[in-house]
Amino acid sequence: MFKQWKTDAVSFWVLIGLVLLLIEVSFFDGGKLFSLFFSVLFIYFGRAKFHRLYGKILFGLGIISLAVGVITMFTIRFLLIALAIYWIREYLQSRKYPKVIALAIEEQRDELRTEELKFERQKLLINKWVGNQQTPSSSYEWQDIHIQNGIGDTTIDLSNTVLPKGESVISIRSSIGKITLLVPYELDIALRHSAVIGNASLFHHMPTRLWNESVQYETEQYREAAQKVKVVTSVWIGDIEVKRV
Repeated sequence: MFKQWKTDAVSFWVLIGLVLLLIEVSFFDGGKLFSLFFSVLFIYFGRAKFHRLYGKILFGLGIISLAVGVITMFTIRFLLIALAIYWIREYLQSRKYPKVIALAIEEQRDELRTEELKFERQKLLINKWVGNQQTPSSSYEWQDIHIQNGIGDTTIDLSNTVLPKGESVISIRSSIGKITLLVPYELDIALRHSAVIGNASLFHHMPTRLWNESVQYETEQYREAAQKVKVVTSVWIGDIEVKRV
């Protein structure tokens, strides 16, 4: 159903939601914004210490308070009602004016007909709302990576693949989570990373604390290298670690 939405309609409702959210937070319930902010902080620090009991407690409290805070917002309830009305309207329209798919068949006489089969390679990583993911632990065929994540860690091991000649690209946008990149010693990379809150640990350099900042790094032989990787990452809350393997 989501794939059938028109871009204009989605943009319209997103714009309405943002305007209502701004009005609600600014004039009616400014404390809600602080509540959501602290919920996100609980989730972040809870994930960072999730191996400990208090980390699990912080993470659970953050998830619960964030869910309650979002559900009780007038803007969210309005959007849910609007989406329900929109779905019902689209359903009634589809029943009244069903789409007709016409199949065109071309006849060829005295000729051999062949069918072309298109195979789509399975993507190494996919867009995910929640959950961790990583590249295969065994050898795999390289594909440029372009993904967006909600909450979860992402690990990419470049030592288990053979990169093509030229510049390969890794692009990751994440809301909350850690990004780990394992790089072979002989491979040159260029990194562009931005974060609202997080740490950046690059090879032998000391971790750098980021507060709504960006960092750039490039190995010495990157521009002349025959095989190289360009990495562009951004995260709201989370760390990035790049290390040699």
